[in-house]
Amino acid sequence: MVDTMTATLAELADEILADGIIDADEVQRIRERIFADGQIDREEADFLFGLNDAVSGKANDPGWKALFVEAISKHVLEDEASPNVIDDQEAEYLMSKIQADGQVDEIELALLVNLMSMAQATSSALQAFVLSALKTSILADGVIDANEVGMLKAVIFGTGSGGGTGVDRDEADLLFELNDAVSGQTNDSSWTEFFVDALGKHLLEDENSPGAVDAAEAEWLISHMEADAKLDDVEKALLSYLKSHASAMPDSLKFKIELWNA
Repeated sequence: MVDTMTATLAELADEILADGIIDADEVQRIRERIFADGQIDREEADFLFGLNDAVSGKANDPGWKALFVEAISKHVLEDEASPNVIDDQEAEYLMSKIQADGQVDEIELALLVNLMSMAQATSSALQAFVLSALKTSILADGVIDANEVGMLKAVIFGTGSGGGTGVDRDEADLLFELNDAVSGQTNDSSWTEFFVDALGKHLLEDENSPGAVDAAEAEWLISHMEADAKLDDVEKALLSYLKSHASAMPDSLKFKIELWNA
């Protein structure tokens, strides 16, 4: 066995990957090595991404996921150049590393979710990348479970997302796309509550017409409601919320709500 603290990272990686998985003892060895000086530098981050690509989808110890997310988050959020902010260069680095093996695995997705929830700001390119990765992951099995609702909350309400703690148009569009794709399936009950809460924020907590649904918002909302030629219970719950909480809305939306019996 090589010495954990004196071996090169390449030597340590070769030994860890000899059996194709990362076990609990190896998680501890990796932790001791990379956190020895209290910082995670770029070489160490590269080392972690390389390990993860090699063992992706394997029966690794659960501690590997926790370590990977913690360490890479520390690397990009605790640097001197842009503390607590993921700048353009850091975003490009993350996306290139995550895309290197042609997939966004469960551990990399957990990293992205954590970064969106913790960062004070991120690049628009990374925001779009995270939404796309989250959408692909959620729709893989055609239903939305409680864990996926939790990830959506962390990303969309996170300070690093496009709308900050609010909900921007890209995020709102994503929620409608997800709902259309899983409509009628056995989704977790928290999906409806989150959908209504997030879309309610998008429509009623904006700067242009706070508390009200304006004409442009009504047109956008109607187009999404009619996109799949059906109105499901989740969308009806949103309309019911808007009826009781909006201080005003255009006649066009009032007419549609009455027509849809929502």
